[in-house]
Amino acid sequence: MSKKIKAFDREEMITLAMESMGVAVTIIDTDGVLLYFNPHAAKILDRKPEYVGEDVHSHHKKDVTNEKLDRMIKKFQEGRAEPFRYEAKPYGKTLDVIVSPIRKGGVLIGCVQTVLPKKSL
Repeated sequence: MSKKIKAFDREEMITLAMESMGVAVTIIDTDGVLLYFNPHAAKILDRKPEYVGEDVHSHHKKDVTNEKLDRMIKKFQEGRAEPFRYEAKPYGKTLDVIVSPIRKGGVLIGCVQTVLPKKSL
């Protein structure tokens, strides 16, 4: 990376990259609070600006979805490093989902979910 790029420029570049990736990206904290989603997530998932800062559990239509999320977070808190990979059909389309832990200093601080419609792979 060029030394000419200042810290704020790097942060802006990261945000722009997240917004132009072509995959749905959602970030939550360890309590399930929605911290970020990119525009692609808004197109293929139930993501709205007013959801930022809210618990994602309240937006899941099925209890089994919340139970699955809670199990993944618990496994990450217990030290699991590998992402969870699975298919989901929440809107009648098959989605490939990857949920990965976000750690800082070895401590779980959140999770990042990436989603692609199955046909996109």
